[in-house]
Amino acid sequence: MPDLVHPGDVMGHVTAEAADATGLPEGLPIVAGGGDGQCAATGTGTVEPGIAYMNLGTALVAGCYSKDYAHSQAFRTEIAVSDDGYIYETLLKAGTFLIDWMTEQMARVKKEDQVAFLTALEAEARQSPIGAGGLVVLPYWQGSMTPNWDSEARGVMAGLSGSTTTGDMYRALLEGMALDTAQAFEKAREATGRRLNRVVAIGGGSSSDLFLSILADALNVEVMRADVPEASSLGAAMAAAKGAGWYPSLSEASLAMKGKIAKTVKPDSARAERYRELRALYARLWPMLSDWNADLRHFAMRTP
Repeated sequence: MPDLVHPGDVMGHVTAEAADATGLPEGLPIVAGGGDGQCAATGTGTVEPGIAYMNLGTALVAGCYSKDYAHSQAFRTEIAVSDDGYIYETLLKAGTFLIDWMTEQMARVKKEDQVAFLTALEAEARQSPIGAGGLVVLPYWQGSMTPNWDSEARGVMAGLSGSTTTGDMYRALLEGMALDTAQAFEKAREATGRRLNRVVAIGGGSSSDLFLSILADALNVEVMRADVPEASSLGAAMAAAKGAGWYPSLSEASLAMKGKIAKTVKPDSARAERYRELRALYARLWPMLSDWNADLRHFAMRTP
């Protein structure tokens, strides 16, 4: 088995053979980094209690830091890219993938028209009320990881009616992601006793003011948009900076190199209460459908 080293520690140096193959200078230090989620925590400066990062990318990945070890089906426990401690990470495999799916598969919008289409769609969704006119989405187009751990899970749109609009469907997709994450956060709080009060959002989905507002209300926490487009890469660079001796610790590298907050969205108490009621309804849906979903999936797999 290979030797294990801490993030930010020098693992070795580029050999003459590797320098020949890559063009990198011989003797260049090779520093241990971490996974993309753990690096994102460091890159956003969220390696402290009470704050989480949330990557609104193709998958929706969120995590918070703790010095204490804990484990639960509600999250994955990973070594933090920091001086010590762990990251508790939740993961919804279908994040902004759902928006791409709606744009490309349902609306059949061409690539060059997608920005204008999504701008119009966001405006429509703003006119849709909390709960999208009675439409709830289980966002399991790619299966469900935390907290269900069901690779056979599939997406569901429940509550469609003749009055459902495109804006309702789009809002329901955003709310489904937010409600699923809120449910995972609540289960993580129950397992660890730790409550979050701030979230730093990164990734393509963080450019949507509507999505940030829904997340703030559904999670009932302050959501901040970071100005760092590639927080995972920045977190890896912080580990490299510590390994190169630029900073004595990863904590100091993170504080010195992290980006700024471009926007802060605070939860509205009335909307947060409405989402709390909706989350209770949402939480009942998958337990009722999971067995049926598995049977349908097996039926589909047997189709010639």
